[in-house]
Amino acid sequence: MKGSFSLFDLLLLIGISQGLITGILLLVTKKNTRSNRFLGLALIGFCSISMKTLFLTLGLWNIPIIRYFPNGAEVVLGPLLYFYVYSLIDVKFEFKWKFVWHFIPFILSQSYAFFVYFSVFDIPDLGQKDLIANSFWFNEVKDTEDHLALISIVVYVTLGYKKLKVYRKWLNNTVSDNTFPDFNWLRNIFILISVLGVFLLINLSLDFFFNLKETYYFHWEAYLVFFAFIIYYLGFVGYKQPHFQFEKVESPPTQPKASKVSNERNGEIVKVLVKALQEDRIFLNPTLNLQQVSRLLGIPQRDLSLVINHSFKKNFRDLINDYRIEEVKLKLNNSEFDHMSILGIALECGFNSEASFYRIFKKNTGMSPKEYAHKLKES
Repeated sequence: MKGSFSLFDLLLLIGISQGLITGILLLVTKKNTRSNRFLGLALIGFCSISMKTLFLTLGLWNIPIIRYFPNGAEVVLGPLLYFYVYSLIDVKFEFKWKFVWHFIPFILSQSYAFFVYFSVFDIPDLGQKDLIANSFWFNEVKDTEDHLALISIVVYVTLGYKKLKVYRKWLNNTVSDNTFPDFNWLRNIFILISVLGVFLLINLSLDFFFNLKETYYFHWEAYLVFFAFIIYYLGFVGYKQPHFQFEKVESPPTQPKASKVSNERNGEIVKVLVKALQEDRIFLNPTLNLQQVSRLLGIPQRDLSLVINHSFKKNFRDLINDYRIEEVKLKLNNSEFDHMSILGIALECGFNSEASFYRIFKKNTGMSPKEYAHKLKES
């Protein structure tokens, strides 16, 4: 490998530096302590993998004390990112001993790396070091770890996405409180990690079928630049997240797919629910949830959820927010409320998050609240 400093090395160094700083900050921050510890460790793991490449490209691998520096972090990234998502979206999450098995591949990999490193530590001759390391199948083990890393990415991205999907379903069908996080940005992380997995699969395939690594390294350089970008993105997005503090509301009881409410019962529930929305204006309660509506109307959560999904063709969260948006529009069109700001009107109509209000309003009307208000004045 080359021993001179290049643009590639600079990009790796930027990613490593930013990742290490952000990783340490995430480990010591008091925001989202349970989840941020997993993300901080994941970032440090990403950085340690990039450092291995930097050792090679800068010629540091030829320094006896650095050669075979113990690093088996490839197989730990998937579990750490999965538990980051798990602990972030589940308020009852606690790391238990039964979860340790997820990290057994990393424990074995890191133990092997330490074994090789200390087996050759006192040997100054690089050739002799290589002979001893190869007697322990060092290259074969590292190739196996690359394949295990690919499998790990596929497995843990799938598990993490399922966790997020369950949370989003619960949120949409149970809660109207707009301060509850929807974690949309987590999807970007899943996409980036999935692309990383595809990139890794392509590179491993090129090396296996065409033995490309014997003559070219550009495909791995491109992979590692993308790797550095992921470090930067994870650190930036993860650290800037606010402190999430919410209590999980009871979900509607699960039911078989074939379960449904009779037409007569469905009509009764629709009538009672519409009355509660239009006359009692229950949507003005910013923390309204399905459990509260169920108790207020004397209708089981399961039946209420089914009717909302099938008769209104939307989930509970969207239904309540639609009524809130209509109330905002009525007030914006009423001169009696000209003395109030748009945000003030939104807060009166059941919204309790400015960012969510603006996003939902634009989604429903195709324009921002200010644009809508300006259009009303013009007409």
